[in-house]
Amino acid sequence: MKKIVVHIGANKTASTTLQRCLFSQHDGLDYLGHDGQGFERYGDLVTSLTNDDDLYFPRERCVDLFENYRNKNSRKTLLYSDEDIMTSHFPTVCARRLYEFFPEAEILIVVRNQMTAIPSYYANHGVHLRPAPPSHFRRYVSLDDWMNYCQMFISRSPLAGFFYNRILCLYAELFGKDRIHVLFFEEFVKDKRSFVDKLCQIINIDSESAMNLLAEAHERKRRSGREIEYLKFRNKFFWDVPVLKWAPGGDWLAKQIQSFLESGSPAKVQLTDHWKEKITEMYSEDNKKFAQNFSLDLKKYNYPMN
Repeated sequence: MKKIVVHIGANKTASTTLQRCLFSQHDGLDYLGHDGQGFERYGDLVTSLTNDDDLYFPRERCVDLFENYRNKNSRKTLLYSDEDIMTSHFPTVCARRLYEFFPEAEILIVVRNQMTAIPSYYANHGVHLRPAPPSHFRRYVSLDDWMNYCQMFISRSPLAGFFYNRILCLYAELFGKDRIHVLFFEEFVKDKRSFVDKLCQIINIDSESAMNLLAEAHERKRRSGREIEYLKFRNKFFWDVPVLKWAPGGDWLAKQIQSFLESGSPAKVQLTDHWKEKITEMYSEDNKKFAQNFSLDLKKYNYPMN
């Protein structure tokens, strides 16, 4: 029987690096997902799978897509990867759809300590306002404002995607607990060889070739501190005014400025004691159950459990 693995995230756990540098490049996989061959043709379908209610979800087109990959005359592992599954606003609906399409699948997730995952998510995504009307799109948002907003509407915010136990228990109930595989982002950073060996065993590919593909890979790096400082500045001065448009060599100058901003050191997002306490309050109980239910040593990487 063809092996099927569904990689569901989580966010800020090197998903883009895995997708661009390993999943889409390794010839031992039939890969379906971001940066995969033909993604421009079916990207709207998988986006709808995670984001849309049944009223708008093109079920039949999605069935055809997955069946085409399932029926490929190949012994390669069929791997579907989409980290946005973890932040779906319809997590139960999304999980049931995946079970409908791939009832025999194994579920893969890479988790990360919420104390580092949340600041990383803010630096790349929360720091600018979106979605928003055009005149407000990408305006700077402070960490305090972003965190307060996410707490107010937590079930609709990215913070919901870090309740690992809550979400994985849903998948364990559907697919079976024995088909849930949990890897640690912290191990990917500190001991890539061990991480890759475990990953390759799950998706059934050669670890040496995978290690070669991932050796120096690092996609979607954290936004630079210069970029965030520039966002703050433009938020107060000349927002939504293309000040370089009318300057001599404006396009060239804009590119030079953007290159300078992006080349700075990664932004340092410091959590205050207040937010450390709030994050601990939010995730401790879920993490305790996560460690117990899936036999994981979360204390090794200091996950909030107090």
